[in-house]
Amino acid sequence: METKIDQFGIDLNLHHPSCDPQAITDALSLKPWFSAKQGEQIGSVTHKTAAWLCHFRKGTLDSEFDKALEDVVSLVSEREAFISAFVAQGGEIEVVLNSTVETTGSKLFELRLHSWFLKQLAERSINLRLQVWAADSE
Repeated sequence: METKIDQFGIDLNLHHPSCDPQAITDALSLKPWFSAKQGEQIGSVTHKTAAWLCHFRKGTLDSEFDKALEDVVSLVSEREAFISAFVAQGGEIEVVLNSTVETTGSKLFELRLHSWFLKQLAERSINLRLQVWAADSE
């Protein structure tokens, strides 16, 4: 029987001093949920850098989490030339692991990241951020 885990999501956040967000969309073949060009004004906020934010994967099963990490590694491996140039030109790439946890029981949260995953991110100067959210109580 498959192990159910708390709800997770993996986001990709890219920021760059001048790169057009459409170029990021084209290079990664992914659709962002938000993007803005450097200097673009949205409401009262003027973006100092280009921003490109994508909900990459989500799920609730152990196997889905493992597969999502493999998908991140596959993406950064397949798009290595773009990522290298992006970072070399002052861009920042961040993988964000989001988890929504139930607050019943004694263990609130556990995360195990395989060294092969962390190595792939580190070799490409990709940052990792972890966010844990309490599930809404009913």
